[in-house]
Amino acid sequence: MIEAAKPVIRRPSPLEEALKYAEVFKELTIVSKTQVAMRFGVSRARVCQMLNLLELDDNIKNYLLSIKDAKEHNYFTERKIRPIAMIKDKEEQIRKFRELFSDMQIEILQKAN
Repeated sequence: MIEAAKPVIRRPSPLEEALKYAEVFKELTIVSKTQVAMRFGVSRARVCQMLNLLELDDNIKNYLLSIKDAKEHNYFTERKIRPIAMIKDKEEQIRKFRELFSDMQIEILQKAN
Protein backbone atom coordinates (compact mmCIF):
# COMPACT_ATOMS: atom_id res chain seq x y z
CA MET A 1 0.00 0.00 0.00
CA ILE A 2 1.31 3.45 -0.88
CA GLU A 3 1.56 5.86 1.99
CA ALA A 4 -0.23 9.14 1.34
CA ALA A 5 2.02 12.20 1.22
CA LYS A 6 1.54 14.35 4.28
CA PRO A 7 1.27 18.08 3.68
CA VAL A 8 4.09 20.19 5.09
CA ILE A 9 2.76 22.52 7.76
CA ARG A 10 4.35 25.99 7.72
CA ARG A 11 5.68 26.75 11.20
CA PRO A 12 5.57 30.27 12.64
CA SER A 13 8.39 32.45 11.40
CA PRO A 14 10.86 33.60 14.06
CA LEU A 15 11.36 36.82 12.11
CA GLU A 16 7.62 37.52 11.99
CA GLU A 17 7.48 36.90 15.74
CA ALA A 18 10.37 39.32 16.25
CA LEU A 19 8.51 41.95 14.22
CA LYS A 20 5.46 41.51 16.47
CA TYR A 21 7.64 42.05 19.55
CA ALA A 22 9.14 45.16 17.94
CA GLU A 23 5.69 46.59 17.18
CA VAL A 24 4.63 46.20 20.82
CA PHE A 25 7.93 47.68 21.99
CA LYS A 26 7.17 50.81 19.91
CA GLU A 27 3.84 51.39 21.69
CA LEU A 28 3.82 54.56 23.77
CA THR A 29 2.63 52.72 26.87
CA ILE A 30 5.49 50.20 26.68
CA VAL A 31 8.73 51.46 28.18
CA SER A 32 10.71 48.24 28.69
CA LYS A 33 11.39 44.84 27.22
CA THR A 34 10.04 43.40 30.46
CA GLN A 35 6.63 44.84 29.60
CA VAL A 36 6.82 43.30 26.13
CA ALA A 37 7.69 39.97 27.76
CA MET A 38 4.70 40.23 30.08
CA ARG A 39 2.41 40.96 27.12
CA PHE A 40 3.54 37.81 25.28
CA GLY A 41 4.00 35.61 28.35
CA VAL A 42 7.71 35.07 27.77
CA SER A 43 10.89 36.06 29.57
CA ARG A 44 12.72 39.35 29.03
CA ALA A 45 15.68 37.34 27.73
CA ARG A 46 13.39 35.75 25.12
CA VAL A 47 12.29 39.19 23.95
CA CYS A 48 15.93 40.23 23.60
CA GLN A 49 16.74 37.09 21.62
CA MET A 50 13.86 37.71 19.25
CA LEU A 51 14.59 41.41 18.80
CA ASN A 52 18.20 40.55 17.96
CA LEU A 53 16.90 38.76 14.84
CA LEU A 54 16.01 42.21 13.51
CA GLU A 55 19.76 42.90 13.26
CA LEU A 56 19.88 40.74 10.15
CA ASP A 57 20.77 42.47 6.90
CA ASP A 58 17.65 43.83 5.17
CA ASN A 59 18.22 41.55 2.17
CA ILE A 60 18.18 38.50 4.42
CA LYS A 61 15.08 39.68 6.27
CA ASN A 62 13.25 40.40 3.01
CA TYR A 63 14.17 36.98 1.66
CA LEU A 64 13.04 35.16 4.82
CA LEU A 65 9.73 37.02 4.84
CA SER A 66 9.11 36.25 1.15
CA ILE A 67 9.54 32.46 1.27
CA LYS A 68 6.39 30.70 0.07
CA ASP A 69 7.53 27.05 0.11
CA ALA A 70 6.79 25.52 3.54
CA LYS A 71 9.81 23.18 3.50
CA GLU A 72 12.17 26.03 2.74
CA HIS A 73 10.46 28.33 5.24
CA ASN A 74 10.64 25.71 8.01
CA TYR A 75 14.34 25.14 7.38
CA PHE A 76 15.26 28.64 8.55
CA THR A 77 14.63 28.17 12.25
CA GLU A 78 15.55 30.65 14.93
CA ARG A 79 18.36 28.35 16.02
CA LYS A 80 19.90 28.58 12.54
CA ILE A 81 19.48 32.30 11.92
CA ARG A 82 20.23 33.69 15.38
CA PRO A 83 24.03 33.16 15.08
CA ILE A 84 23.97 35.02 11.76
CA ALA A 85 22.07 37.94 13.31
CA MET A 86 24.78 38.23 15.97
CA ILE A 87 27.42 39.00 13.33
CA LYS A 88 27.93 42.77 13.17
CA ASP A 89 29.41 42.89 9.66
CA LYS A 90 26.54 42.77 7.14
CA GLU A 91 28.73 41.33 4.37
CA GLU A 92 29.74 38.49 6.69
CA GLN A 93 26.07 37.95 7.56
CA ILE A 94 25.26 37.59 3.87
CA ARG A 95 28.16 35.17 3.35
CA LYS A 96 27.03 33.00 6.29
CA PHE A 97 23.43 33.12 5.12
CA ARG A 98 24.47 31.97 1.64
CA GLU A 99 26.22 29.00 3.25
CA LEU A 100 23.07 28.20 5.21
CA PHE A 101 20.99 28.58 2.05
CA SER A 102 23.26 26.10 0.22
CA ASP A 103 22.95 23.65 3.11
CA MET A 104 19.16 23.98 2.92
CA GLN A 105 19.09 23.24 -0.81
CA ILE A 106 21.23 20.14 -0.33
CA GLU A 107 19.11 18.89 2.57
CA ILE A 108 15.83 19.39 0.72
CA LEU A 109 17.21 17.61 -2.38
CA GLN A 110 18.43 14.68 -0.27
CA LYS A 111 15.05 14.29 1.40
CA ALA A 112 13.30 14.36 -1.98
CA ASN A 113 15.28 11.34 -3.20
